[in-house]
Amino acid sequence: MTKKSILFFLFIILKYLFSDVSITQKENFITVQNNLLKFTIDLQNGARISEYVYKFFGENIVYPVSSAGGMLMDHVWEQTWPGEFLYKKYEFKIIKNTPQEAIISVWTSGEKETTKGLKFERIITLKDNDRVIYCNVFVSNPTKEGRVIGYWNQNNYWFGGKKEFITWARPSTTGIDRMGVDKDGNQWFSERWYYVDDAISGWNGAYNKELKMGMMFLMDYNDLWRIYDNAAAITTEWMYDRVAIPPGKTWKTDIFIIPVFDITGFTHGSLNFVSNFEISEIPGGLKIEHQITKGVKKIKELKIKTRVKGLREKWVVESEEINFGEIDERIQKKEVVLRNLGDLPYEIEVLAKGITEEGEEFEEKYGDYYGGKFGKNLDPFTMVPYLKYEKPKKRKVFLKPDVIKYEPNKIPRILFLRGMWSEFFKCEDAIKNLWPDAEIVYGWLDSSPVGLSLSYFPPDYDSLLKFDLIILGNVPAEPIGLVGEEMIKDYIIAGGNLLILGGDQSFGQAGFTNEELINLIPVEMGGKFNWNKIEDKGILKVASPHEILNGINFSSENPVVFYSHKCKPKKDSEVLIKADDRPIVVINKKSSYGDIACILATPFGESKSKEIPFWESKTWVKFLCNLLKYMIEK
Repeated sequence: MTKKSILFFLFIILKYLFSDVSITQKENFITVQNNLLKFTIDLQNGARISEYVYKFFGENIVYPVSSAGGMLMDHVWEQTWPGEFLYKKYEFKIIKNTPQEAIISVWTSGEKETTKGLKFERIITLKDNDRVIYCNVFVSNPTKEGRVIGYWNQNNYWFGGKKEFITWARPSTTGIDRMGVDKDGNQWFSERWYYVDDAISGWNGAYNKELKMGMMFLMDYNDLWRIYDNAAAITTEWMYDRVAIPPGKTWKTDIFIIPVFDITGFTHGSLNFVSNFEISEIPGGLKIEHQITKGVKKIKELKIKTRVKGLREKWVVESEEINFGEIDERIQKKEVVLRNLGDLPYEIEVLAKGITEEGEEFEEKYGDYYGGKFGKNLDPFTMVPYLKYEKPKKRKVFLKPDVIKYEPNKIPRILFLRGMWSEFFKCEDAIKNLWPDAEIVYGWLDSSPVGLSLSYFPPDYDSLLKFDLIILGNVPAEPIGLVGEEMIKDYIIAGGNLLILGGDQSFGQAGFTNEELINLIPVEMGGKFNWNKIEDKGILKVASPHEILNGINFSSENPVVFYSHKCKPKKDSEVLIKADDRPIVVINKKSSYGDIACILATPFGESKSKEIPFWESKTWVKFLCNLLKYMIEK
């Protein structure tokens, strides 16, 4: 046992003897400490944690504020770094200061376009006999206008006063994604770069294997959008899904910071426990060392079982169950040996079950890819990962106004979310023919280092409900976001209207996930690449009688659709126009909701001699006029 390990055990014993929590203030610095942890909040510089000393680390791990060091730093990802909060002065209030618990509130107000008037507050708690920092983040909207923001939390620290040997571990669909800095200061990556957009759990950890120091951050997976760790700047960060905050409402999320000593990596993090496993090959099998420590909750008993699964051929070898007993701040290490394994590569799966001090039973499952001589998790012939986990479905809670009501305008207002190729459908021509004074508000699809975005999307329900029609012009779900999908769904239920245009980022390509919204759309969205060439002539024709089709006759021009989406109309829909046997325009039948129309044609393909593409057809524009008039003036 090392000297540091002996000291660690002594700390565990002594913590119950000297465990009081205290708060001290000196000018703009507030220091909070108990027997295990000491940290300082710098009010002058974004209320960041500017000093963080876990007793068994024996040193401050936050690098200097002058180099942007700090923990629990607020951002919104609509703003580029450093944003408006990093060096801003915060207000504070000591909520509770007892030997058992210290609670501090720090807050400020936003001043920029998307944050103006919003109150950003963190309530930070430290308890006696506890190494965990509990942080409740609140973003409140005391204004009279809704706001849409994406919260972003940044933590800048290192181990041993240097960047060398730091490694990040992030849970992804292809296993634990790792990146880091080697002994020469060079960055390395196991698979992805800084970003992990397919996280399957709400944690992000960094560690130094040489020093056996680690920092585990827990966040709510249901709100998590992207894990972002920067190996060049040595930062541990994550970004949240955009959230719409109506007037008078507050968005809330929780963050937990857990320092861990004597661990050599991370493969799992939860409120119940933090763990790692180290794998070594032995003759005829594997030896796996499990490293387990407490998370946030007190665990009375924890048992785990290890499985090794073949990924090219299907087989499973399972270990006996290991009982770790009571889990505390110490790292408990136990080995299992599994023999008679098949060919590489493998999935290592761990099944855990336990009981908390309060008597709550729990089960958790986690794992990772092990390639051995096969190397990375990628079949070189098919270019498909050997191991791919499913992303768990998020359980979202949306903030909404108490009343959601749509009232038609005398002069129509249209929200046109425009991607590439949408101008071919001639929507603007039809709108101006019908209503010369109609207002069209555009949200242009754009790309940035953060991802796809829209130049405009209504920041609140009141703004969205002032439109009579939303046009999705070849726009995917990503820049609309989960909150935008929910708003559009509520807008339709309230009586608003939706027109969806075809394209290479529409329907199955769009990636919408809101099931209630998908259920409202009158066609099956289909999967990716669900559009293809129409093999026959593709000439447009009226499919069935409907008032929208009054005066519409395509036979004089015979306009052609070359490519269309293969989306199946639902039972409660009506097909208005076809190209050969392909449905091209589908609407929902009358209901108490608004109207939804799907144009499954795409503006792709080249015409032959004497062929008229549908987008050059005068009859097509006349049809659009009828369709929009029906939808908006009904």
